[in-house]
Amino acid sequence: MVAATAAHAQDADLSITKTDGVATATPGGSVTYTITASNAGPDPVVGATVADTFPAVLTGTWTCVGAGGGTCTAAGGGNINDVVNLPVGGSVTYTVSATINASATGTLSNTATVTSAVNDPVPANNSATDSDTLTPQADLAITKTDGVTTAMPGGSVTYTITASNAGPSNAPGATVADTFPASLTGTWTCVGAGGGTCTAAGSGNINDLVNLPAGGSVTYTVSATINASATGTLTNTATVTAPGGVTDPVPGNNSATDSDTITPQADLSITKTDGVTTAIPGGSVTYTITASNAGPSNASGATVADTFPAALTGTWTCVGAGGGTCTAAGSGNINDLVNLPAGGSVTYTVSATVSAAASGTLVNTATVTAPGGVTDPVPGNNSATDSDTITSQADLTITKTDGVTTANAGGSVTYTITASNAGPSNAPGATVADTLPAVLTGTWTCVGAGGGTCTAAGSGNINDVVNLPAGGSVTYTVTATVSASATGTLVNTATVAAPGGVTDPNPGNNSATDTDTIAAVAASAIPSLSEWALWLMAGLMLLAAFRGRRPVR
Repeated sequence: MVAATAAHAQDADLSITKTDGVATATPGGSVTYTITASNAGPDPVVGATVADTFPAVLTGTWTCVGAGGGTCTAAGGGNINDVVNLPVGGSVTYTVSATINASATGTLSNTATVTSAVNDPVPANNSATDSDTLTPQADLAITKTDGVTTAMPGGSVTYTITASNAGPSNAPGATVADTFPASLTGTWTCVGAGGGTCTAAGSGNINDLVNLPAGGSVTYTVSATINASATGTLTNTATVTAPGGVTDPVPGNNSATDSDTITPQADLSITKTDGVTTAIPGGSVTYTITASNAGPSNASGATVADTFPAALTGTWTCVGAGGGTCTAAGSGNINDLVNLPAGGSVTYTVSATVSAAASGTLVNTATVTAPGGVTDPVPGNNSATDSDTITSQADLTITKTDGVTTANAGGSVTYTITASNAGPSNAPGATVADTLPAVLTGTWTCVGAGGGTCTAAGSGNINDVVNLPAGGSVTYTVTATVSASATGTLVNTATVAAPGGVTDPNPGNNSATDTDTIAAVAASAIPSLSEWALWLMAGLMLLAAFRGRRPVR
């Protein structure tokens, strides 16, 4: 018997399911789809295709695992278009993690399919769609503050109102509102951030339609004047409301209130400068001190004070502006009761002398203090300090003379050397030096004047540490013998050098030189004994010669 085998067409009942497990989705939120493609047979399928084209409002990534021998691509991003193997009873399951665009509206529909070249006897289950109703949710919030807790009748407040959207959905057409209390009159401006938009400016109450995308905000700056008759508490509330069709999951932050106790306030401030960063001991500085009141209240009986450091001695004058009044003039420390209406000021001009002995840093602080019953909302500007580095300067000079222009070899000279300090600063520890030339041998004495001090006496070269206060001097008298063999010119130089930390602004006069022509002692006109002997010998010889020529009788 011969068996006959007939070929038959392959069939495979492929099917697909898709779900995110919810019926609603939030724009700006996320969804997780589970997609499973399977083969109920009777034949296996190699090279089937699983596809899912995401709608435009979705952005996602996916992973895939097989079961019962099914195989697929392990992971991917964006749309799915995957070639898979599905044996009979096998399956592949995709997990899609997707973010929904914050501006999405309507219904979120997403369809997945499975197809192959093998005949599918049940094609109706080759496609699966998940549909979610989009329900926008936007956590709108508003804040409002003027940065203070008290306000002054007749003054002003500046409110900052910020409405923001923490998402996840956009909120186009939200409303920001602020009805000002009767005691306020104001104008406002608005700027958006993160895509938020609002009306640029307005006056009076705020009732503004705004666009608040997720992450966006709008900020209003309200500049308002408080009615002069206002009393009690200034309370002002701003609100933000979601547009129709958008749910706010946290309505408790949709309102913000700022409350200020109404009290007198005066922003007093003070500045102080002498226009320099260094000061010279013995010199002078001129400070300009200005105390002013930025309001909103007057400050009658405020106090301006400045205690001068010990190194300063000064006098001062004062003038007011904008209604400010002060004591016209004084000397020494300032401790002055002044009147500072809002917008007024008083300006002191201090003319001070710096002690010639001052060192380190010259620090001087002025303060202004509000009177009792008046609060200063910005106390940080009630004090001003001027600091100058003290840089000592002393114009040291030296002179030297012996009062003559010639000196005799073997004789003596008397030098007068004077080192002085024209100031303005003291020069403790200055050095006076004079290295005597080799042909001089001498001793010296020294006396000070005007507070100058020096070593009382010495011999040989001078190398003396002296104290030269401003206006002081030291004078050396040098008595010296000139070597008998000296010739040419006698040159002798003395110097004065400022101590460390003291600058000499005129170093050209720190050296002085005395120059004398050396004169040799003239030979005597009286012949010496040896010369007389020669003359006598010559005379005797001439006499002998004369007698030798006389005839013999």
